[in-house]
Amino acid sequence: MSSYQSNEIKLINTSLIDPHPDNPRKNIGDVTDLAASIKTNGLLTPLSIVPNGSRYRVIAGHRRLAACKQAGIGAVPCFVLQLDPLQQLEAMVTENCQREQLTVLEEADAIQGMLDLGATTASVAHRLGRSGAYVRDRAKAASIGNEVRATRDDFSQLTIGQLVAIARYDGQPDRQKKLAQAAGTSNFDYILRNIERDDRDRQWVESVAALLVESDNGINLIPDPPYSNPEWRFIGCMSPSTSTPEEAIEKIRDQNPAAVSIHTVSQQVYLWTRRDKTADAEKEARRAAEQAERDARRHALEEYAATSADKRMAWLHANLYAIKRAQLIETAAKLGLLQIIDPFPGGLIDALTSWNEHSGSRKEYEKISGITAEDAPTAARISLQTADWPMEAVTILAARFEWFIDPTDWTVVNDTSRRIPGYYQILQDLGYTPADDETSHLDQLIAAISEADQDEENNQ
Repeated sequence: MSSYQSNEIKLINTSLIDPHPDNPRKNIGDVTDLAASIKTNGLLTPLSIVPNGSRYRVIAGHRRLAACKQAGIGAVPCFVLQLDPLQQLEAMVTENCQREQLTVLEEADAIQGMLDLGATTASVAHRLGRSGAYVRDRAKAASIGNEVRATRDDFSQLTIGQLVAIARYDGQPDRQKKLAQAAGTSNFDYILRNIERDDRDRQWVESVAALLVESDNGINLIPDPPYSNPEWRFIGCMSPSTSTPEEAIEKIRDQNPAAVSIHTVSQQVYLWTRRDKTADAEKEARRAAEQAERDARRHALEEYAATSADKRMAWLHANLYAIKRAQLIETAAKLGLLQIIDPFPGGLIDALTSWNEHSGSRKEYEKISGITAEDAPTAARISLQTADWPMEAVTILAARFEWFIDPTDWTVVNDTSRRIPGYYQILQDLGYTPADDETSHLDQLIAAISEADQDEENNQ
């Protein structure tokens, strides 16, 4: 307010003063206590107002005005300022930000209002004493429409990071609503990563499709996968995770298929060859289609396994340091028993000699600890000989378990898959919350294990 302050104080009747319609702070809260104080001691700080025809509007002091009216105060001291609309909004935003009274969304809408009135990002940043990135992030958040904001009552309480992530999908209200509803839960990052992955996969398929339609590439692009056409036989597929679009084209050219097709549902490129007209043509086509669907399911399972593993290890990285020592010791014992690692005379320290011979679990250790895979053996040996050994032991054992989990372990009952439910229980005991997709896969795995155990009992 100092840039616009006036030295002249006038007494103005409160009946002539109105709240400013563009006040960034939408809820001034309960002013009962403030009204009682003003009634007893008077208004100690003048209001700052601007003329509005024969009346006035508040620039600074909306709560004080409401309290004065509630206390029945007649005339109040005021600084009467001469400000244009942009200056009025700048002054209100600055005053509220200095008092830390605005939610992130209120501040975002106010900053966007200043930009709409002709202010530049640099001038707004300078006025607020913030960076240009700070202003740009809030301008992005302000772009979120009312339809998305109405998805939850506490939308204005979301963090700037969550708001920017939601704003990124402007023009896609379904995605924005899904993210808004998940904000503040363990599902938010999971859903956001899935959306980002879907976008990357879609862009990959679109890039491959654009390269395929070039007239000089010599590749026959057909419009739809010919599953039931006995003239064609499925010979393979390419997924976004296997190569860049340009590399995919080269691989297709090397395999020289008779035709290729784009499958937009599974985000894959299918390769086809012409089939000889034999008696089993129709059966072979069905078999190819079934294999294609199995490949799509396998691809989806691999994506899930990678996403859930990243989520678990990110949680361990962010939370292990805060777990109490006694619980870490208990967890280390549980993880060790769960894996039944081979005994070594020197215990865990000697067991780490295997890290010098292969890369097993080093990358997982890096994701959990933040220490590079190259430095893992040295760092682990040192930590295991300090008072922090329980957290280091949990990190090593969790990394080892993450290394063992293969995507197929989520659908096939084996020694590793039987330990996955126990691993999740250990993580949950530490405070980890599985996402909905993880819970669904766990339920299916537990059911498969129970069925396998029942079959084994029946066969005895």
